[in-house]
Amino acid sequence: MIKNSPFLEVTGEMLGEFGSCHPDMRVVTSFHRASVGVTFLFIIFLRPFSEYHKKQNQILADHSKFQKINKNPIKDIRRDISRTVERIHAARNAPRLPLAQGDFNPRYIYGTVKTHKPGNPLSPIISQIPTQTYNIAKRINDLLTPYIPDRYCLQSSTDCLRKLQGSPSTGIIASLEVQSLFTNVPVDETIEHILNRVYRCEDTPTMNIHKEALKALLGTCTKKAPFTTHRAYPYCQINVVTTESTLGILFANFYMRVIEERVFSKIPCPSQNYRYIDDTFVRVNNEDLEKLRTTFGECSVLRFTCKHSVEDALPLLDVQAQQSLTGYTITVYKKPTNPGLCFNGSSECPDRYKSLWLKPSSVAPSHTLPRGKELRKR
Repeated sequence: MIKNSPFLEVTGEMLGEFGSCHPDMRVVTSFHRASVGVTFLFIIFLRPFSEYHKKQNQILADHSKFQKINKNPIKDIRRDISRTVERIHAARNAPRLPLAQGDFNPRYIYGTVKTHKPGNPLSPIISQIPTQTYNIAKRINDLLTPYIPDRYCLQSSTDCLRKLQGSPSTGIIASLEVQSLFTNVPVDETIEHILNRVYRCEDTPTMNIHKEALKALLGTCTKKAPFTTHRAYPYCQINVVTTESTLGILFANFYMRVIEERVFSKIPCPSQNYRYIDDTFVRVNNEDLEKLRTTFGECSVLRFTCKHSVEDALPLLDVQAQQSLTGYTITVYKKPTNPGLCFNGSSECPDRYKSLWLKPSSVAPSHTLPRGKELRKR
């Protein structure tokens, strides 16, 4: 067991024949959700550990996003959350928020490999469940999600299909992609945008929580909860949200919407502009695409790349849009890097996770999903 971490280091000897073929390899597996009665096995990295640790250290070396700390702040955070929540509950008709009660542990940072990118960089993942901010962040996310401006947002591939059906297909189709959106969202700036939307926007109802209390909770949930590393060093996030963060998608959508407002106040909005978190489908004239990408970069701290359609076809989410003179033809899209693997039906994993692999595509007829024993049989 790696010191002070929820990970098990499996050596080549423990892997038997496979390990003997790869004596310098390691497999990292996570069991940090076993406390809820289910054992999960996540293969996170299959490389020499020195390379894995080197890439993780490079991520933590960005002192504008991560900061090493000398004191465990868990008790102070629990006290501050409890006091803030009690003040909120004292107001009439205030929404109920969970108190930070019980014992908590620091989060743990690890990395998932971006196998589809050159050099196989790591995407930082910071576990959330064992922390005192997890439940309060979930509740805040539920309260604030209705405030996300949805003019350009897609909720799913079904939403994409609905918007593309019957729409004209002149011009070229392409996508704008953000490089590492979650780890580059400016937290303090985004918190201010959220507060403006909740308390100053005329077309949204004011939340019955004092502005400063909500600001304090947002800051605590995103910047103060500590985490440990493979070396057991304590850190905290100071200006970054990560992919699995309870508030990650909320912050990403709010910040992207602010950028869109800035961009489209300077240049016309494309005739079709549909975004799913960090990936935007656009239909523009060829000369306008590069101008659009450049303006998005100038109006934010993010880096954008363009993906052009190939033979008038462009993937978006799990579908592919094929452009023609009469409109769009939509088909199911599978990434070239997808090996087609899925959960074992008899594995110790909640049925709701297994059902995701059997969920019918939005472009195919619906079917009733099997459940329980029937699911395991299949």
